[in-house]
Amino acid sequence: MQVLPILVPLMPGETPASFASRLAWANGLSFASEFCTDQGFTLQAIADGDERALSILARLGGVELAQLMRGVVCKVSTGQYRLAGQLIEKRWITRRRLRFCPECVADDISADTGGGAAQKCAWHVPSIGTCLHHQVRLYDDDSYSHSRGPHDFAGRIRDLNLGTDQLRELVAAQVSTGLEDYLTRRLAGEQQGTWLDNIGFGAVALGAEIFGVVDLFGIDAKLKHLSDNEKRRAGARGFEFLSEGEKGLFRLLRRLHREAGSPISLSRRNYGCLFSWLEQSHAEQYEPLRDLVRKFFVETYPIGKGELVLGKPCATRRVHSVETLRRDLGLGRRQTIELLGANGFLRPDPQAGNSAKGVVRDAQALAPLVKSFTRAICQVAAQKKINAPRAQFGALVAGGIIRPIAGSPVGRPYYDEGQLDAFLASIAPCATVAKADGLVGIQSVCRKAVAGAVDVVRLIQNGELKTVVRDIEQDGYLSVLLDPAEVAEALRLIRPDGYLRSTLAEFFGINASAVRYLVDKRYLELVRARHPISRKSVQVVPYGAVDQFLQRYIPGKHYAEFRGGSTRKVSDQLIKERVPFIQMPEECSGRIFRRSEVTSGVEELANRLPFSHDEIAWPEL
Repeated sequence: MQVLPILVPLMPGETPASFASRLAWANGLSFASEFCTDQGFTLQAIADGDERALSILARLGGVELAQLMRGVVCKVSTGQYRLAGQLIEKRWITRRRLRFCPECVADDISADTGGGAAQKCAWHVPSIGTCLHHQVRLYDDDSYSHSRGPHDFAGRIRDLNLGTDQLRELVAAQVSTGLEDYLTRRLAGEQQGTWLDNIGFGAVALGAEIFGVVDLFGIDAKLKHLSDNEKRRAGARGFEFLSEGEKGLFRLLRRLHREAGSPISLSRRNYGCLFSWLEQSHAEQYEPLRDLVRKFFVETYPIGKGELVLGKPCATRRVHSVETLRRDLGLGRRQTIELLGANGFLRPDPQAGNSAKGVVRDAQALAPLVKSFTRAICQVAAQKKINAPRAQFGALVAGGIIRPIAGSPVGRPYYDEGQLDAFLASIAPCATVAKADGLVGIQSVCRKAVAGAVDVVRLIQNGELKTVVRDIEQDGYLSVLLDPAEVAEALRLIRPDGYLRSTLAEFFGINASAVRYLVDKRYLELVRARHPISRKSVQVVPYGAVDQFLQRYIPGKHYAEFRGGSTRKVSDQLIKERVPFIQMPEECSGRIFRRSEVTSGVEELANRLPFSHDEIAWPEL
């Protein structure tokens, strides 16, 4: 096929249909459709981007096919078109309506090319209402000739019968918006170095318009009720948000959230037309925008893993409300609020009727709490689970056999069911009896052997008792039967981990009054224990408390032993040197000094370590 005798130049950004229209006129044909038919293809095929038709047109017009393809409009899927290489939905392309820049058309007509006016790709896009080159508003003409069709651009311009002077009378100066600049340059093939370059052309155009509409006209605005100028303003405003990426969109979405009263639950009515558009625009090119909005929703509302957000399941929960946390924990609302308060996640407001209203907390920060309390039960339920009397249960807790979950509210401890199951397994009898003469339960053993529940349970857990059987008529803690005589013998001579006050007084070189004073002033503490021989309840100073005390203080007796002198002389010398010591009443004898102020005080402690507390506190055993 030969090149046509009369050629016209392919203009920058020109559509192939426009090029065919100009070639037809240059070669003596008024209708482009007639010209195309004569050459073996149709004008509609050119307008639809048919490759065969475009190849023939390129050869006829003496241009490279690649150059011609730059302005092609072609269908890529149902409702999706590619315009000059950019993806856009068919409903957002204007082809029937005649849109053009009067200055550009006047320039083409006055130029000595013989082909007439060229149509640019950008004029197909409703979001572009300004000529970037001339900074004038695009002119819209509603006239339409069925015989000529929508794609014969040069012919449609001739039908208007407008000269260059008349065309320039249509000019209205208008500064292009940021959105119009971006879209026009993108159609021209320019990479503009923003994140928007990586998402669909149509998503940028329509996304900017929707976000701007919501910002300027509210969430209840209807696109079809807005004028072209209002849509243009909205597009410019929305493009400002889009240009900032996540930061800009989140700023707008946070404002909408505040204006809705900062609700806890996600509701489509709080985002109006924006939510509807995101939900109904199923094209893949909108997915990056949906992802950003989806991220905001997941970070703002208590949406659980697997819940659908704009058509996609949530991958992981980001925030909790009191209600969702309550469901995860299996607790009541009041208990959940108490738990949040006890762990510093919620500060009660005395001015507010409901301190938890509107509370949303970071799920990641709450994860340890959820993990710890997922199988939590209250104390009453815990007592029922292990079937232990309240006094016995309290003793087990006090002795550290059963521990409340760390972070439980003050006065309302919770217990982990897994820990309780492990406790029951640790005391489970190996044998079962229907009737056991002489054997009694743990509670009775404690009375008969003058023992505490903790001591008896530890004997069972350590395997130190031969007789541990189960009463078939009971469950759990009350089902364990023991021999009181065996328990009493096993408990005999078991030393408590602490000093009797009299023994500690002798160790420190002070009298009983001085020990009493140190306890009263919280230098030392007393705890209950069983005497290893009499099995009576006694008070002892724990070894740990003694260690902590000796880290800070040094008794005069200890320093005298270290220096090899008498306690009185060494103490008097330290007092003479003005070494600080604990001031005690007159009835208290012995002196205790601040270790850091005593020469070689630290060396004395190092020389004495490690302490053999058992040998000092209970030498007879």
